[in-house]
Amino acid sequence: MKNKKLILVIIGVLIIIVISLIAFCNKRTNTDDDLSKFEHKINIISDDKMITANTGGFCYKNGACIDKIDFQDFKYDSITSYYGNKLYIKNLDGTIKSIELFDYSTKEFIDTKVEFTNDYIITPSISGPYIFKINATYEGKSIEYYFWIEIYRISGKDINVTMELKEDSLTSVGLSMFVKNLSDKDLQYGNPYSLEKYEDGYWKNANVVNQLYFTLPAFSLKNNDSVELNVNWEYGYGKLNGKYRIVKRFSYKENEDSVFFNKYLEFEI
Repeated sequence: MKNKKLILVIIGVLIIIVISLIAFCNKRTNTDDDLSKFEHKINIISDDKMITANTGGFCYKNGACIDKIDFQDFKYDSITSYYGNKLYIKNLDGTIKSIELFDYSTKEFIDTKVEFTNDYIITPSISGPYIFKINATYEGKSIEYYFWIEIYRISGKDINVTMELKEDSLTSVGLSMFVKNLSDKDLQYGNPYSLEKYEDGYWKNANVVNQLYFTLPAFSLKNNDSVELNVNWEYGYGKLNGKYRIVKRFSYKENEDSVFFNKYLEFEI
């Protein structure tokens, strides 16, 4: 009889423990969800494009702090810039203390000076894909922000290359366009492209449904030559609705170095 009572007591205690654990987990999940609303987020603006930087180590406005490891598997939002261009910073809480630059592929630190204020970053004169790490403080606590940037030597605005939509070719899943090289340079281009959507006064990276993988042949586009390109984005971006632009990268040789730049074609569906 005593053993039976003991067993019932033990079962009762276990039930109470399980219920308490479930309640604790639910409370913690709800708390984390509530805290996420206060996470510090900043925007980086290059010309007419805006992205959101990833938050690394940060402290919520209510004082709770979260530690994140450098270069964990962030889903980096990407932006392009060019030598000397100002990258404007929006919605920053606190003060920037330093900015570090890392190679995008190897994650190795790049020893180069990055000039900045609390309002903007001056793009350094170093070509390639990089990760910017902004080290800031807010109310005495450290905050880190990360974003991926592709730096070019030039903006491409002064390179006379036109991209025009082919009549009656635009659909929700693709288009055809004519590209003409009116510059004095022999250009190269490839299959890769990306799409950006116009929202809230800025161009932003369009939502990717499936990761796109491209073959990488290089095509030549000599001075005064033109070419028709056909693009179907349904697999990568789905069916579109709204105002978009397609981004194509071109390059030319200068003193044996490749100089890259982007061109854009806007369209609305």
